[in-house]
Amino acid sequence: MDLRLEHLPADLFGLDEATREALSSGGLNGIPVPGRLEDLPRPTDRHGAGERGLLAQALGKGHEFHELPGRARTSLSVLAEEGTFCVVTGQQPGLCVSPLYSLYKGLQACRLATDLSRHWGVPVVPLFWNHGDDHDVAEVHHAHQLNRNLDLQKVKLAGLSSGRTPLSEIHFDEEVHHLSATRALLGDMYEEFEGTDSALDLFFPRPGESFVRAFTRTMSELLGPMGLLVVEPDWIRPSLSSALADLVSLDPEPLLTEGSGPNSPIPPSEAALVYQVREGQRRALRPGGEGFAFDGQPGSRTASELAAEIAGQPEEWSAGALLRPLVQDAVLPVAATIGGKGELLYHAQLAPLRRAANLPNTPFVPRISMTLTSPDVRAALKRAEATPAEVLAALGAWRPSGQPTAGEEPAPGDILRKEAERAAERLRSLRAEIAALPDNLAGNLERTARQVKAAIEKLAMKVDRVQANQSGKGQRALRRINHSLVPLDQPQERVLGPLQFCARFGSGWVEDLYRELPPICFEHLVVHLDSDADPSHD
Repeated sequence: MDLRLEHLPADLFGLDEATREALSSGGLNGIPVPGRLEDLPRPTDRHGAGERGLLAQALGKGHEFHELPGRARTSLSVLAEEGTFCVVTGQQPGLCVSPLYSLYKGLQACRLATDLSRHWGVPVVPLFWNHGDDHDVAEVHHAHQLNRNLDLQKVKLAGLSSGRTPLSEIHFDEEVHHLSATRALLGDMYEEFEGTDSALDLFFPRPGESFVRAFTRTMSELLGPMGLLVVEPDWIRPSLSSALADLVSLDPEPLLTEGSGPNSPIPPSEAALVYQVREGQRRALRPGGEGFAFDGQPGSRTASELAAEIAGQPEEWSAGALLRPLVQDAVLPVAATIGGKGELLYHAQLAPLRRAANLPNTPFVPRISMTLTSPDVRAALKRAEATPAEVLAALGAWRPSGQPTAGEEPAPGDILRKEAERAAERLRSLRAEIAALPDNLAGNLERTARQVKAAIEKLAMKVDRVQANQSGKGQRALRRINHSLVPLDQPQERVLGPLQFCARFGSGWVEDLYRELPPICFEHLVVHLDSDADPSHD
């Protein structure tokens, strides 16, 4: 297996002003954003032997359903020792570990933990927070695949629809979810690759598994040899709820508002700060009334009343996106958090609440951004006299010279995509009016905007396919380039998953990438994969 890295500018896909400031100045609103390993300060150990022992015991019990790789077992062992720290990252559990950036987060956590351990001379463990408390099934029940016709195909499990059930409680059933049929579809899609069966055994969910359990198994097998420990929140619920109750008792909304600015992605007054799960349904509490109120229900409870409820029934409660980083920092011996640039903006809102809760300003390390290429994609780029940087920067709109570009007659599919964006933005422009109505309809508005945009983009893809079939091999090369590198006009890491790359190249490239990966990197990396065993593609 051969692997080569190409470095491209950090702002290849554009950076908002706040993120650009954070990367250049090394921080945002008091949160350190280190640019080098040496810029990461060694934290003070705030967790005693008793807390650590209970944490390691809980994680060990959670992983009893499978055999942990040796280095992951070592991580579990040293986590119980005082003076050990961890690098934390996480994501909700997508089907077949999709999209790719979930894998990249885990890989970077392993690399950063290994290098920090050498730099500080103490054990540092990579932890992946498998966010099974999430309930947005529509975000995770599918995986986009590039099929043999070079079309993006959305492969999803049957029998799953939007609801309020946490992902940890959705278990796969052969009859309901048609697992065998979906696996067979993926097998046919990549039947030319020798590693397809092995990749499906690794990535595809098994009967009886939940979204969460399938994700834990796959990530542990892939990254456990590099030391990764996956954490399912249910395993440490009592500790999490105790920390959440402490935060809620501080009446967090004014403190979160104090830390918010014009670029903050989550207005605290609208945010779901706490969730309750009862009878399999997850319900959000937001600031309202005397303190906190359920969506669409009369009445409210004060901060102290809610804190008492959480302490009394810890198994029913979980933190929303804004409070989750603080809960993690309270329960885990965190040295650094890895997240996407969007996550950085809401971490920056937390500074006043961190101070009130006496929690440290945990350094935030931006997730490494990457694009994978294969030999056939590189051959198509060479024929088209294009570079990866040119194609990626165009976000799906790249055309060879002589074909329509900006300023000339756009392709029908591109016109539809622009209309999709305009339609979504027109709907979002109504947010203020809708938010003024009861029942939290603003959330429904955002979902509707995404659905409208997705429906129009789906039509655009069909238009592209018809045009491409009419235009012969030159258009096929163009589709290979754009659909492989910027599928659905988005960065590859946000759409494609690792299944097809492991089917084609085996899983060895993951460990090769771990060895080559820098622990902190603001640039965009193009990862060129190659293998002597890889079949050629026309």
